[in-house]
Amino acid sequence: MSTQDLLVFDNVSFSYNEDDENPSFAVKDVSFSVRKGEFLVILGHNGSGKSTLAKLSNAIFIPTTGKVFVNGMDTSLPENEIPVRKNVGVVFQNPDNQIVSSIVEEDVAFGPENLAVDPKEIRIRVDEALKAVGMYERRFSETHRLSGGQKQRVAIAGIIAMRPGCIVLDEPTAMLDPKGRADVLNTIRALNKDHGISVVLITHFMEEAVYADRVLVIDQARIRAVGKPREIFSQREMLKECGLELPDTAKLCDKLRDRGIGIRDDILTEEELIAEIIKRSGK
Repeated sequence: MSTQDLLVFDNVSFSYNEDDENPSFAVKDVSFSVRKGEFLVILGHNGSGKSTLAKLSNAIFIPTTGKVFVNGMDTSLPENEIPVRKNVGVVFQNPDNQIVSSIVEEDVAFGPENLAVDPKEIRIRVDEALKAVGMYERRFSETHRLSGGQKQRVAIAGIIAMRPGCIVLDEPTAMLDPKGRADVLNTIRALNKDHGISVVLITHFMEEAVYADRVLVIDQARIRAVGKPREIFSQREMLKECGLELPDTAKLCDKLRDRGIGIRDDILTEEELIAEIIKRSGK
């Protein structure tokens, strides 16, 4: 275990029916780590096991076998439960399930208050967290009047106010419209790049993975591949076997190549495709 590893899964398996004679496993023999300051995306179709990983990351679930470590702390030890959750915060798919107060700033303050943080420090944390997600101007708003994307950003702010080293987001954009998805993704990227928070983004939207430092693909409870986005998206057959499609930009590049246009095969983003087209048109 490296000192740079904030979150470590060591040969982890988890079963929801471990007492059965033939238990089925939601994750099986999974090993990976998340480095401090890293942006890791976990890709998988529905039922692949990726949401179980989120709940294992901060002691909501305890491994059936194997170990999960957060900053070197074993999540299976009862005395580590609170320190683990101070270090790793989890944001789930539906923000309505995490919002507990009727006013935005009160909701963001809820976590630090439960950690017995000094009130003056809570005030500072709440303001900083809301500014980090672009919701400071709505701090006095009623939470039920917010859009889905705004609610998700408030849920993220609530985790940020607890000052974790790592945020795990389980399908945070699944219930959002395109604008809400873009807002939340921009917030996640800024938290990682500008604030140095480790981010684990769990999703089945392939385009959300293109800006990650690394991508992990999980299928049928096991890890199929780990690597940089370009390395993962070059494995077309593996992704197809896992029920995953290429990002839209990569699919467009494939169609252009099928028509005889010599577009590079490692392009992932719209910006890269536009630059490539401009470069080719200038020849």
